[in-house]
Amino acid sequence: MKIKEWLSKNILWVLVALVVINFLIVYWGTVNLGIYGGRDSLFGWNLLGRRKLLLQEQATAAESTDLTNPGQRPVAASSSNFVLTCSDDDLASAFASVRPAVVNITADKATPRRGGPALASTVAFDDPSIQFVEEASLGSGVIIDRRGYIITNAHVVASAVNVKVVTFSSSRMVYPAVIIRKDLENDIAILKIEPESPLPAAVLGDSDMIKVAESVLTIGSPFGLEQTVTAGIISDDSRNLIIDNQTYEDMIQTDAAINRGNSGGPLINVSGEVIGINTAIYAPTGVFTGVGFAIPINKVKPIIKDTIR
Repeated sequence: MKIKEWLSKNILWVLVALVVINFLIVYWGTVNLGIYGGRDSLFGWNLLGRRKLLLQEQATAAESTDLTNPGQRPVAASSSNFVLTCSDDDLASAFASVRPAVVNITADKATPRRGGPALASTVAFDDPSIQFVEEASLGSGVIIDRRGYIITNAHVVASAVNVKVVTFSSSRMVYPAVIIRKDLENDIAILKIEPESPLPAAVLGDSDMIKVAESVLTIGSPFGLEQTVTAGIISDDSRNLIIDNQTYEDMIQTDAAINRGNSGGPLINVSGEVIGINTAIYAPTGVFTGVGFAIPINKVKPIIKDTIR
């Protein structure tokens, strides 16, 4: 009886107390448990609102991430950390953008080159360019200037007679070529042809920005098979080699298939930029075994700048 009398006299205060308690429960659940999508707080919990919060944080991080550096690709978030990804469409797009600028280099005659590449003076290599040829493909190259300037390896044209360049920009065309520069120290040669109209030129990337394990493509004419593309990754970004008693430092190592006839062709990233010039392979059997090497394009740029005006 006393309880009923007390409740009847204090019903208003009881209702106020219940409202306050309910408010405190809702507030604590919102802030600490994330029941209504609140941020992490006292216990670091966020249950129902966790997915929404994670997506917001990922969107914010994506806006603050600079993706303009050569070699970087769009990212996909699997958690609050970002992981570099590369799709088949990225590779196909990169290939399509560079393919018209890749050429085949032929000659009427070439004499055999003596010796072979070696790593640390201990391992025998086989050169990816064809060494014993007559009226056949010597190697590959890439157009770097619309006026008809082409980069290849110096060893590709070292013993060549009547060098010719085959282009594929609109249709298959054959042009006589003049060797205007040989840099034996870097195994780079620059050729010049006289096209009837401006040619598509490849975009040169920044080889200092490459990362080990990023995807790459090679394009060239292995065994004379023109416009062949292969895919792989960067296996190492700073490999020192000794080839024909010549030391080559900071070479890019890749597992993208490079075979005879690929020498002088481009190594490209998924942005469609040339990051290296394919030069040699480790091939005790005479064919590719998963270890190829390219000259970093940043070592080639000064030669280009000094030669082409």
